[in-house]
Amino acid sequence: MSSVYIFLGLVALFFVGLVIYIAISWPKWTSKQRKYSVSGIVGLITIVFVIGFFTNSMSMAYARPSELLSQIKSGEIKLGEQVKVEGEIIKGTIKKFDYGSTTEFEIKDKDSKIKVRFEGVLPDNFKAGIHAISVGSYDGKIFSTTDVKTRCPSKYEAAAEKEKEGTK
Repeated sequence: MSSVYIFLGLVALFFVGLVIYIAISWPKWTSKQRKYSVSGIVGLITIVFVIGFFTNSMSMAYARPSELLSQIKSGEIKLGEQVKVEGEIIKGTIKKFDYGSTTEFEIKDKDSKIKVRFEGVLPDNFKAGIHAISVGSYDGKIFSTTDVKTRCPSKYEAAAEKEKEGTK
């Protein structure tokens, strides 16, 4: 996130220098030069805002459950902040409410687990043991989301497991 602020600071310095240059040399310019300079400045400002908007929206924190909990504890991520979390769906924790429109389940990594509340239609391959990726916010007890994606188990992983079982 700090790289975004550094970028915006440098852009602001550039614009301050550009404004000073234009203010000094403006009286010497022809009307054609003035038109082009104004349209160029408007174009540059538009480009900077578009880059800043997309950079800011793409700089979402990504964590596994144990990383999320430790980053909240350290203050790197605040409660309620948008974050992307990935973990394995724990067997026996999937519960549906509100005629199936709300689903609660738990995801885990090696060290921790968190409860997830999802509102919406689940992906087709949603089941225990699959890795789920959710974008939402954590309030200290429940991770609320309206976006859940699952990783597709690879056919190569399944073939490797069959091969392991055959050697036992």
